[in-house]
Amino acid sequence: MNTRTLWAAAATVLAVTVLPACSSDGDTTSDEATTTTSADTTGIETTTATETSGTAQAPVDAAELQTQMDVFFDPAAPVDAKIAVIENGEARTAVITQFNEVLTGYPLTATVGEVNGVDDTTVTAVTEIAGPHGGAPVTLTFTEVDDAWLLADDSTCSVLEMGRLTCE
Repeated sequence: MNTRTLWAAAATVLAVTVLPACSSDGDTTSDEATTTTSADTTGIETTTATETSGTAQAPVDAAELQTQMDVFFDPAAPVDAKIAVIENGEARTAVITQFNEVLTGYPLTATVGEVNGVDDTTVTAVTEIAGPHGGAPVTLTFTEVDDAWLLADDSTCSVLEMGRLTCE
């Protein structure tokens, strides 16, 4: 193979692999397949397919998770309603009772934002937790249990720790 053919093959490979990376269709959640064709040193073309995937599609939306957070942070919601929206709720009854007392004197709100799928039964959601003195974004994990999306136990305990309550 002469030098000119080698350079042409290299330029083709570069164009096929680099130029698609410069384009943007705005959809980062769909799967894409890339096929590249190149010539090896014998002049025989080979084709390689590479499978890439973007962010996993979340199996639940922010509105449904927001409903759960509205109950969890509502100081007027009974403890039974709160333990129904968290994983291992029955085991957390005592600390959720304390949490309700905290919320009465120090109201908090949560606004669920971007939801990302981890797998079919787990998602994370960037959630703005705000109180009288400001707020902060927190990434919370939700898990599906018996067809209901619940605040995962670790995330429940993290939120409670913000109020100096412990799950232990």
